[in-house]
Parts: sequence; C-alpha cells; structure tokens
Amino acid sequence: MRSVKSPWSRWNTVKNGLICPPMTGGIDILCQLPLEPMEYCRRWVIHEPGRNYRKACINAIAEVTGTSPKTVKDWGTEFRRRPKYVSRILRQADLINQFKQLVVKGIITLPSDFPQE
Repeated sequence: MRSVKSPWSRWNTVKNGLICPPMTGGIDILCQLPLEPMEYCRRWVIHEPGRNYRKACINAIAEVTGTSPKTVKDWGTEFRRRPKYVSRILRQADLINQFKQLVVKGIITLPSDFPQE
C-alpha cells in the first residue's frame, strides 16, 4: 500500500492499482476484489430485445479496457482467456459507474470546481 498525491485527500490509498478511500471494511475489501467481465456485463449492459447482447458486452468491455472489440471477442465465450489486469479495470469502471449513479440521483453533489469532462 502506498500513498499518492490527489486533489481528493481522503482518497489517497492505492491497493492493487485502485485508488480507494481510507476506510475499513466493505469499501477496502471491494477495492481489492476483481470484477469478471460477465459480472460487469450483468451490471452495466442492458439486454435489449432484438439486440445482440454478447456484442454489446464486447463493445462495453472494449471501451472500458481500451482494447479492440476483436481482442475482447478472442477472450472466449465468457471472456475466461482475458488478461488478469482486465478484472481490475472492470472493478474501477464498476466503482465509477456506481459513483455516477449516486451523482445522477442527487445523493452525492460534486464540488463546483470538479472537472466536467
């Protein structure tokens, strides 16, 4: 565990490459857990009738990981041949998505100087 400089001084602990709040319990544990691609898809890819769900998952994972859809497709039916780092990136994306939902619902208010893009 190491500290990094951050404008958000409360969020200064790095564990397995994830910046996590210095809390005990659930959040710390969650930051350390990988998130498998199929679980990421179940949480964040909407299954729309008439739309290829697997293709939507591939595209979502490719966007989050910065890889091409072809690369993600090559990881297999349930993405089991994916590199280890992918599950860490998906956990980060999951946490960010959850944070965004809290902001949209008005549960969290961003400071006025928070970057908008």
